[in-house]
Amino acid sequence: MIAFIQENQQLFSLAMALLCIVVFLWVLQYVLIHYGKPALSLISRGELWLRGHIARLPLITRLQDKYPVLFGFITKRFARGHFSGLILTVLTLLNVYILAVFAGLVEDVVEADSIVTTDLFVSQHMSVLRESGIIDIFVLITSLGSTPVTCLIIVLTAILCMVARQPYIIIGLLVSTIGSTAFTFVNKMVFQRARPVDILLHEHTYSFPSGHATVSIALYGFLGYMAIRFSSRFVRQVRLLSLAVLLCVLIGLSRIVLNEHYLSDVLGGFLVGSLWLIIAISVTEWLTAKGKINWRMSWSKGQISLVWLGVIMVFVATLIYADMYQFPLLG
Repeated sequence: MIAFIQENQQLFSLAMALLCIVVFLWVLQYVLIHYGKPALSLISRGELWLRGHIARLPLITRLQDKYPVLFGFITKRFARGHFSGLILTVLTLLNVYILAVFAGLVEDVVEADSIVTTDLFVSQHMSVLRESGIIDIFVLITSLGSTPVTCLIIVLTAILCMVARQPYIIIGLLVSTIGSTAFTFVNKMVFQRARPVDILLHEHTYSFPSGHATVSIALYGFLGYMAIRFSSRFVRQVRLLSLAVLLCVLIGLSRIVLNEHYLSDVLGGFLVGSLWLIIAISVTEWLTAKGKINWRMSWSKGQISLVWLGVIMVFVATLIYADMYQFPLLG
């Protein structure tokens, strides 16, 4: 009776967490659709005003006359209209910030800080759900981040890029997926953190960071970026972004619900995936600036049919793999 009550409490908590995520993404989507463009326009005008105001300051004028080479370099880093200017600067600063956050998370995990206490608390509560019917749903979700399914998606995406005559997109795809996977593997070997005690599915690798969480951002994030770049409508772009974020969150959450990883493992995986996703986007945008990629191409009916065929193949492969997942023997 007590176990039944505990299970229902955790199911209610999990349902509330999912509801909060969906509501948050819906509100964010609504705000971006209705106020995104005006806000960006306002920020742009403010940035131009601030840039002009700073340039007219006497101190800045004197320094510019004294160090013209340095100021020329800085000016190019904040220039608009080309990738090596403001866009690259923002992406670089964002990656530096992500690295700093990841370093802080690593320090907390190594020193057994409060995050480890939270990890154990969440893991103990998730272990109550091991007999629940909801587990099958999360096994299906987590299968989207499995190696066979992600490899299939990469191959199908590469084929689609070749058919669409946009082969240079594959470079960014491989940078994101292979780079993040290698980085995750190295970190697993370095930290060698054991997985939770009540692990539900057979796994033979270390726990930190989560490979599934990493690939969810690195792969599905890049696919979302591709879909957004190929789309010309702002509303559709926002909805694609929301869908990609929701999928990534669900895959990461599945690793916690199935007790395959601690909470900090998933957060670490998200950070690693984001790091390599930004690098891949930077490479892809650089190739776009060089004229190697055409995001405004016209899609034929055959190419669109190929996309949907790929989606169906991935869905079927995910169902098959989820059915093949082996649960550990309970002693």
